[in-house]
Amino acid sequence: MSRPALRPAHVLAVLAALLAFAVLPVIDGPDTASAATSDACGARIAKADGSLWSCSFVDDFDGASLDTTKWAVQDTSKSGFYMNKTCFQPGKGYAVGGGNLTLTVDRSKSFQCKKPVGGFRTNALGGAISTYGKFTQTYGRYEARIKFPAYQARGLHGGFWMNPQDLTYGRWPASGEIDVSEWYSAKIDQAFPSLHYRGSTDADTALDCIVPATDAFHTYTVEWSTTSMKFYDDGQLCFDRMWSPTGMKAPAPFDKPFTASLIAAQGAGWNSPDTKTPKLAATVVDYVKVWR
Repeated sequence: MSRPALRPAHVLAVLAALLAFAVLPVIDGPDTASAATSDACGARIAKADGSLWSCSFVDDFDGASLDTTKWAVQDTSKSGFYMNKTCFQPGKGYAVGGGNLTLTVDRSKSFQCKKPVGGFRTNALGGAISTYGKFTQTYGRYEARIKFPAYQARGLHGGFWMNPQDLTYGRWPASGEIDVSEWYSAKIDQAFPSLHYRGSTDADTALDCIVPATDAFHTYTVEWSTTSMKFYDDGQLCFDRMWSPTGMKAPAPFDKPFTASLIAAQGAGWNSPDTKTPKLAATVVDYVKVWR
């Protein structure tokens, strides 16, 4: 199987670097692990060495609206960021209720998408949020429980990503990107965890992380250390990757604080929409949790 085409660099510029929000104090979680068997993330999870992960961030989306102390909403008119001709507007493309976050892609009408300079015509209004300026962490365990759209053909795209808070090593991909689960509706039975960095190759994208092609929630996890990224789907290890960057020494660029991002957009290239692609599609997120 060939590797899915990478998102174009001019569209795929690191989400964290493009979000135009006021930077708030970084929340980096507690430093001391409690001996308790549960914490804010629920039952404590054991690490490989027998010690317990400690919760540093959690959102169960149990409120009636998005918690803006934890999340920043993407706005193309301020940041200039868009994906696959999908526009993002404040107050649109996301909703919280019933214990879930819902991100929608609405392709029902044509409109002018504004950018800081100029704009473009599109019929795709998406949803995207990030912890940029709200929460970052270096190393640890990041996890989200997500139900992607059940549509099993070309046209929809989304996922759970991690991006650097600052472009310490330069523009994408030099400062790194961690795709915990990149999702394509044309390959609904697969999740594509990936690492992007200067010198990354096809071997940095997993092609055998299989998930059942059903309308159900699945859990996507990465355990990030100084030496490897271990990716899990529904608790099963499916990709274990080390990295060898060009022009720097590992663990760079994955040695800096990263944010968490969730996005729902239309597809592009081999996964572009066609006449059968639904006009409205929803990605539902049960929770996002991070441990140190």
